Amino acid sequence: MGMVDEFRLDRTNTAIVVDSTADLSAGLAADPNLSMVPLNVHFGETSYCDWVDIQPTEFYARLKTADALPTTSQPSPARFVDEYKRLRTQFERIYSIHLSSKLSGTFESATTAQQEFTGITVIDTGMVSQSGALLARQLLEMLDAGTSHDEIMSYVDRFRKDSGRVFILDTLEYLQKGGRIGKAAGLVGSLLSMKPLLTFNEGIVDTYKKVRGERKAMAAMQEYFLEKTSPGARVAVAIAHAAAPHKVDEVLDLLKQTDRDVHLVLRGEVGSVIGTYAGPGAVALFFIEE
Repeated sequence: MGMVDEFRLDRTNTAIVVDSTADLSAGLAADPNLSMVPLNVHFGETSYCDWVDIQPTEFYARLKTADALPTTSQPSPARFVDEYKRLRTQFERIYSIHLSSKLSGTFESATTAQQEFTGITVIDTGMVSQSGALLARQLLEMLDAGTSHDEIMSYVDRFRKDSGRVFILDTLEYLQKGGRIGKAAGLVGSLLSMKPLLTFNEGIVDTYKKVRGERKAMAAMQEYFLEKTSPGARVAVAIAHAAAPHKVDEVLDLLKQTDRDVHLVLRGEVGSVIGTYAGPGAVALFFIEE
């Protein structure tokens, strides 16, 4: 057993870092043990830090009128070095949680930065958006109770394997133009009335089910939720929307019609970086059985 394994982790000695694609809720963003490193979104020559210089409402308004789709870029390793340095003066351990390394170089930037320090673990969630926020929240709860490095890493493995992640886009146009369509590429062209239910498989976008129309897509989302959870189970749920707040309530209603003990722990908006690929009207569901 190394020192790391025996060392008790709690809020006095451990911090969590996420990147801005975790689309944190306001409550989580204010947590003293959680900090965020922003990705960048570029409209032509103008660059903004996601969730810092540009909020979702402004972003979706600009997206509507933009001549060309915005582009995105990862934070530099130096940005992570600065954040890790700041946190290491106060905390002995840091867990840095990031979006899929197959979709962005963010994980790579964090890994490069981490080499200058001890006590930092960089995690590739293989997912995007509030899956990162949900994982961070669960780890904060573990810190509240007191935990160990081994317990955290085994929870991360379980989260990668067992957590649900599924989303419905209003259109695949943004995903396709942004080059992040992954295995769902075969759907383009048949999409006039298609509302495919998409998921993440091995770090990239994949099709869970092809359906026509929003209602069937929502029903398929409920089906996916039941498939990935056990009867009567208590489930922690995060729901994010892109300029479509009513869809959060629609999804929540569908989940509450099941026999699962549904706890909505996070609800919020899809920020500008993920919104560049999801487009307005998207709704995403992330969950883990507790």
